[in-house]
Amino acid sequence: MATRQRRFERSKKGMWKGIASTLLIALFSTGLSGCLYTDIKTPLDTDVAETTLGTKVGRASARSYLFLFATGDASVEAAARDGFITTIRHLDAQQKVVLFGLYTETTTIAYGD
Repeated sequence: MATRQRRFERSKKGMWKGIASTLLIALFSTGLSGCLYTDIKTPLDTDVAETTLGTKVGRASARSYLFLFATGDASVEAAARDGFITTIRHLDAQQKVVLFGLYTETTTIAYGD
């Protein structure tokens, strides 16, 4: 009986190790890159082959704190107003994320004349 009990307990430990290993592999394969800090810029235009940037740049940002509070205006209009732009030629977006999103900043960048 004692031998059977030991075998059962060993197989139980092995099962839990297998489950834990599988969960860890799944967790890390889903892409934890950027979970501590991210600062990326992406274009908002679809036709970048014909893009001219212009002479002026304007930025507009919105921020979020602790998943609870959000403030700011990251609209294209606010970015154009910031750079005194009347004709928008190109748009970029910038995203900063710290600690899984405890702090998030989204910025719209407008280029034009």
